[in-house]
Amino acid sequence: MDFLLRYEIWFIAALVLIAVDVLVGLDFILFAFGIGAGLTGVSLALEGTVPLPYVKNWEALVTFFSVISLIILVPLRRLTSRYFGAQQNTDINKY
Repeated sequence: MDFLLRYEIWFIAALVLIAVDVLVGLDFILFAFGIGAGLTGVSLALEGTVPLPYVKNWEALVTFFSVISLIILVPLRRLTSRYFGAQQNTDINKY
């Protein structure tokens, strides 16, 4: 599992998750996980300059990824449901 300690893997995962969410249209669920993977990759890339305690083993990195992704997911879902939910209620074909 040492490949999880490389920032390139997390950046690739971020790009794939964001691309799949945009192509499939999953209501920004995978988008939040893509942002979490990107932030995990950034924290690994900054490992030499900023001493972060969770970048030493892959278990802590996966925990950081999941917590950050869920922290981003909740406000993002509320924001998108408020914005897109208001648009779905107005139907131009309503008689």
